Amino acid sequence: MTRHDLPPRREMPPEVRDRLRRRLWSQLDVPARSPLSRVRAPIVAVVGAVAVLIAGTVVLAQNVSSSSNPMAAAAFGTANVASQGMSAELDRCSTTAAPAGDLLARPQWSFVTRFEADGVSVTAARVEGKPVFCEITATTVTVSDPFAEPGYAASSKTAAMFATSNGTVAGVVDTGWTEFELRVTAEPNRTETVTPRLSDGLFVARARTLIDPPKPGVQLYALHDGAEHKFSPVPPVLAFAGGLRN
Repeated sequence: MTRHDLPPRREMPPEVRDRLRRRLWSQLDVPARSPLSRVRAPIVAVVGAVAVLIAGTVVLAQNVSSSSNPMAAAAFGTANVASQGMSAELDRCSTTAAPAGDLLARPQWSFVTRFEADGVSVTAARVEGKPVFCEITATTVTVSDPFAEPGYAASSKTAAMFATSNGTVAGVVDTGWTEFELRVTAEPNRTETVTPRLSDGLFVARARTLIDPPKPGVQLYALHDGAEHKFSPVPPVLAFAGGLRN
């Protein structure tokens, strides 16, 4: 063999030829991917994940909202019924007091609080800034006189403005008092002590002792910080409707 002669042709082993052919065909079967497609694939995956997360959040919010709606509706309904009941009682109170003067017209009544026990409800309100109390039973309506001189508890600014035969006692409380007890004494040897309910400078108490009209020997005391404060006479009520007065 000279310097320019080529080496004799050698046959490729069959197994090598098959391996190269399989590799070539496997590469030809995979489509070429552009750089843009390689960048777009992760973005599509992220967008899909965000969409799934948002959808799950919306479904969860809808479930929570739908489950809480009945409770919210029930609470709103209860508050609405209570408001209607309060307004109806103020209507009855103002109607009873109306003959006493235009100063007690219904639009001037401002609700403060309400107390109910044993079928007797007492509503505390203000008319032109003055406290007024109204007791309602199944057959009667009794209204205090907001312009009368109250019965003050000695050496204090706590005063009784309203007392009824159902045992209701109501009035204003000294600004320095956060609580006190009301004691009712009646001859012979009968004493009853109750704890008034305080709200916005007013108090309402309910005793079992008949107080109005004043019975012989009946006296009211305010017990505060270990001291006993005797009330002066409670003013008469302004208006009464229904039933018979004792």
